[in-house]
Amino acid sequence: MRVSVLGLVPALALGVAIGGFTQIRADEPSILHAVAADTQFTLSGHGNGHGRGMGQWGAYGYAKNDGWSGERILSHYYGGTVLDSMPPAQMSVRLTAQDNSTLDVYSDAGLVVNGQRTAPGEAAHLTALPGGGAQVVVTSGCGGGVVWEAVTDHPWVDPVDLSPDRPADQFLKLCDNDAPYRGALGVVLDNGSARTVNLLDMEDYLLGVVPVEAKAEWADSGGAEALRAQAVAARSYAATEHRSSYADTCDTQDCQVYGGAGKEDPRTTEAVRSTAGAVLSRDGKIVATEFSSSTGGYSSGGEFPAVEDLGDALSPNHDWTVNLTAGQIADAFGVGELQSLKILSRNGFGADGGRVTAVEVVGTGATVGATGIQFRQKLGLKSDWFTIGDGAGVVVAPDSESTVPESNSPSEDPSGTVTETQIEKKYRELGGETGTLGAPVGPEMQLPSEAGTFRVYENGTIIWTKVLGAQVVDANVLREWIPTGGS
Repeated sequence: MRVSVLGLVPALALGVAIGGFTQIRADEPSILHAVAADTQFTLSGHGNGHGRGMGQWGAYGYAKNDGWSGERILSHYYGGTVLDSMPPAQMSVRLTAQDNSTLDVYSDAGLVVNGQRTAPGEAAHLTALPGGGAQVVVTSGCGGGVVWEAVTDHPWVDPVDLSPDRPADQFLKLCDNDAPYRGALGVVLDNGSARTVNLLDMEDYLLGVVPVEAKAEWADSGGAEALRAQAVAARSYAATEHRSSYADTCDTQDCQVYGGAGKEDPRTTEAVRSTAGAVLSRDGKIVATEFSSSTGGYSSGGEFPAVEDLGDALSPNHDWTVNLTAGQIADAFGVGELQSLKILSRNGFGADGGRVTAVEVVGTGATVGATGIQFRQKLGLKSDWFTIGDGAGVVVAPDSESTVPESNSPSEDPSGTVTETQIEKKYRELGGETGTLGAPVGPEMQLPSEAGTFRVYENGTIIWTKVLGAQVVDANVLREWIPTGGS
């Protein structure tokens, strides 16, 4: 990205002014009176998930409706990164459903354990031992008689061939549910608790990630490029994972969801194969490319610049409402009877001021402050982007103590004559059309969330915010903060 020296400092300041940090809204509604526990009211919100990085429904919308390539989708959501490649690698995945149990596994083609190959259908049962290693018992079928047993220093069950992309008859299958896995399965003790780990090639791992993190059927309705973008994002994220000494990642939403070979789909397999080795990097390092189901129309910023997400209009959670009682809120935060609930600040990106960053919950027993994320988690909301509605019996009113930001409206002298806006004043001071900026190429327009205004000229842009006043910035810098739907 090209950044001029002229635009660098104002752009950094702009990030603060329009949402890089929290901002307080003058008209933020709040519950200001004690209410009965059964009083119901509505929270209206946008999106599903944390909103950082790529919105999966937005990616689908851009692919289906706008014909965007996977590469364009990625550049839109992950600003400041470049498409890169990584060498072949392996992933070790903790299978959380197997926690605190033995490893009981078989393969249609046979398997290898303790250096010995078993016959097809024979099962290996491994119990992790302190200090490493495992007790091995091999049986005829999962519940048959013992064929042989041993103690091994290598607590792994391997397929007959460990190379990537093996046929299905070589997959290892868990005895309790026949769930198939590529690669090897092993056991380890984690502070005395048994853990099962799946070790496999990175590309094989992604075959079991993309179909459960995205929707394979999107490929049937013009969304194949969204699946390719998902494959690259999932690969990049996985490459940065190092969760524990025995496993790089896990198979749940706490990491990224992995369903093993049983969840593979030809449509997502094609997305993985067609992007093999592709990752996103910054300054030569692979970046942790977070993603979520639905941004609600604007990503939340953080590691990557917040961007408008017009593709998210297709999301079933683009807009949502939930009805809660005062008692539910009070109980979630342990404040006794609810007396007041107030949204203190938002991040400044999107409608209504964007995602909530600070909330105050006051009750008869305590006053609790929380982030928007904490509020979402405690109440099971789809996202932290929400507003308080006019629920039945609940008094909703603006905060009278909040200050109204300065305005950039045209000023008026005592005679009643309209003069000029702050942007117009700055432009005049710089020489107007004969100055370095040249002629205007459009009218004054609003920054996101009405945080200020801007106007584009032939050779630059003037922005106005309460924090900055009127400042000249490079147009390329401004586009990082005011996306136009393109990358």
